[in-house]
Amino acid sequence: MTRRVKQPASTAADSFAANREQLDAMAAVAERFSSWRPAAEVLTRVRAVPTIFPQVDAVTRVGGWPIERFALVHGPSSEGKTVFLHGLGLSFLQRGHFYNYVDAEYTTPETWVQKLMAEFATHPGFRALRPRTYEETVDAVREFCDVLGDAKAKGHLPADTSGLIVVDSLRKLVPKKLLARLIAEAAAEESDGGDKRKRKGQRGVDGLGGRAAQHKAALNAAWLDELVPMLAQTGTAMVAVARETDDPDAGMFDEGIKVGGGRAVYYDSSLVVRIVRAGWVREGDKDSRITGERHLVEVRKTKVGGKDQRRPRAAFHTSNGVLVPEGFDRPRDIIESALDYEVVTLTGSWISWGKRRLGNGLNAAVRKLHDEPALCAELESAVRAKYEVDLSSPIKPTAE
Repeated sequence: MTRRVKQPASTAADSFAANREQLDAMAAVAERFSSWRPAAEVLTRVRAVPTIFPQVDAVTRVGGWPIERFALVHGPSSEGKTVFLHGLGLSFLQRGHFYNYVDAEYTTPETWVQKLMAEFATHPGFRALRPRTYEETVDAVREFCDVLGDAKAKGHLPADTSGLIVVDSLRKLVPKKLLARLIAEAAAEESDGGDKRKRKGQRGVDGLGGRAAQHKAALNAAWLDELVPMLAQTGTAMVAVARETDDPDAGMFDEGIKVGGGRAVYYDSSLVVRIVRAGWVREGDKDSRITGERHLVEVRKTKVGGKDQRRPRAAFHTSNGVLVPEGFDRPRDIIESALDYEVVTLTGSWISWGKRRLGNGLNAAVRKLHDEPALCAELESAVRAKYEVDLSSPIKPTAE
């Protein structure tokens, strides 16, 4: 086995300086490459918007939710995907950005959004769409990106203004071709019931002889070819929800889940996270009253930062209104993070921050932070300082 010898740290710099004449010649030639720019100007650092979820901002390794990129969210039904996405949207609104929500599922009620987002539910930058077709969504997303980019270019908005687009979900976007086929088949069945069984067998359960999923996957791939550069050029973030189902072809060592939408949706994502309910939050022991839920955000894929585990995990909490008001339980997120980073100490059941006692038990500390917002914000800043997030900046700056 050949042993690799570690070179002194100064070797590369010394080599750089020793070849100054050659470097100057290369620079002169490079000036003639009219289509090319210095790599340091093109390959900028990942920019991110800090979110209301301190643990999520830590595991992304960029201090927030990345912009200028496409991301994918999946997970079991009714375990926290949509509430998480509204939390991201709230984060963008709080920092002066847009939040555009595509409710393709037609299931999100206004009352629920108000409980989650409070006064930001009527923020002028919060927009929603309930599309009839796949193409309507594509056009609306393109319009938003074009208008946002134009407004920033003309100085109507600050240059660092961003926006989050959420599509909930890809599965419910129905292409015009498929919709027209279904309508035509339904009309034919009504006019001639004699061949109904035969036609049903020909068209399959999805209206395209079983090929609807393939048709949608091809459309998704083509859309992403447009989306990826458009998001980067306009400083916009987009997240799509993909359907998760059981995988009948899973092997012995596979998880047994399948994520829909086609391979391109996963491949072109800069961040893929899976969200599940981790458990219930209670007043006391396991038989006591439920006061909320604990959700896990698992990073399955990342092209924005490194990993310290195979699948880094973060948690966030929601309240049902018993202990603290209904909605996001941010004090509990912050306390949990403070314990993880040893910002606060646990002595017996008492939680303390320096000389300040926050409460006897987790629930008592949560109530105290909720009742004292300034203290809660101060503790959050102390937690975020552990992973170097600048809360004064709405977006992390690009490299100079």
